[in-house]
Amino acid sequence: MKILGKTSLPILASAVFLLVTGVFTPGEPAAAQADHARVIVYYFHGNYRCPTCKKIDRLSHETVVDNFKKELSKGELIYRVVNVEEPENRHFVDDFGLFTKSLVLVEERDGKIVRHKNLSKIWVLIRDEKAFRDYVKEEVAAFMKQARIEKADAGGV
Repeated sequence: MKILGKTSLPILASAVFLLVTGVFTPGEPAAAQADHARVIVYYFHGNYRCPTCKKIDRLSHETVVDNFKKELSKGELIYRVVNVEEPENRHFVDDFGLFTKSLVLVEERDGKIVRHKNLSKIWVLIRDEKAFRDYVKEEVAAFMKQARIEKADAGGV
């Protein structure tokens, strides 16, 4: 019995890649759906991606995945890569005051942006991988902690 044809494998591989990288999230886990609150780590880029830009994306993604497995699995935290030069994504430039490739933390509740923070030191720290990873880890942890405090203050757990 043939389950997957030759044309199905590239489609399946693409779907797995999108799920693993967090670019596509088919649905939130039940815990995140209950109060519809989450933090999204966005890496914003344009059509041209220089080696440094690719390194920022890679180190940011690895840092989030390595340090926030539980939050990612619960849907409390999501990592997304967005090309702001695509017409449907241009609004992010105005939404977050972007002027270059950026790593932005966003707290979202019930589909609305509550607050955001642009991690501007990524450009200064990119030459020191440990300092870069520490910075991203600390900023995401602090942002997540604040989101939990605000969630508790709003009556959530």
